[in-house]
Amino acid sequence: MRKYGNFQSANNINQEPDSKIQIHLKPVDLMRYWRRIGIMSDFIGYFYGFSFLPNVPTESMDMKNSDIVNSISTVFNELLENAAKYSYDKKADIEISLIHRGKTFEMLVRNKTNESNVTAYEASLKEIFSAKDLESLYIEKLETNENDPHHSGIGLIMVLKDYPVEMEVSFESEGEDTFITSRVIYFTNGFPQS
Repeated sequence: MRKYGNFQSANNINQEPDSKIQIHLKPVDLMRYWRRIGIMSDFIGYFYGFSFLPNVPTESMDMKNSDIVNSISTVFNELLENAAKYSYDKKADIEISLIHRGKTFEMLVRNKTNESNVTAYEASLKEIFSAKDLESLYIEKLETNENDPHHSGIGLIMVLKDYPVEMEVSFESEGEDTFITSRVIYFTNGFPQS
């Protein structure tokens, strides 16, 4: 197994969940109707936004414009796009687990892929997680990848630099298939104190 990331809060994933949702999607459904990714992401943002904004009415503009709702949606959207994009078998399930624990929200996305997809994604992850300055890398990627934004890593860089998250991506080989598991812990009250 190979792992990449900035994951430091393993103790958070050992706590009993307050809430958990599991979803199985087909990459073919997401690729055929790309807008479904945004719809699913917005749903998850609103669904869990209630957990972190318990006193805000759902019809209120405060809920609709909430930073927490929008940022959960954005982070989940990026994970779902990558899972759809890097899936080899477009009919194999993308497995999703969404777990609320106190002030953290964990997003776990697992998909099946092949070696050529692994090579491209792994190269991007190595560059991102070894970068000393994500802001500079982000600007560099915007300038050099304007013609091919789908394989640039721009979305992951944005998530890592702009949101209170820790992330780990692991690759496990099973025969000719490789499974990519992306785990993000979103800290709803900012980064934990070290």
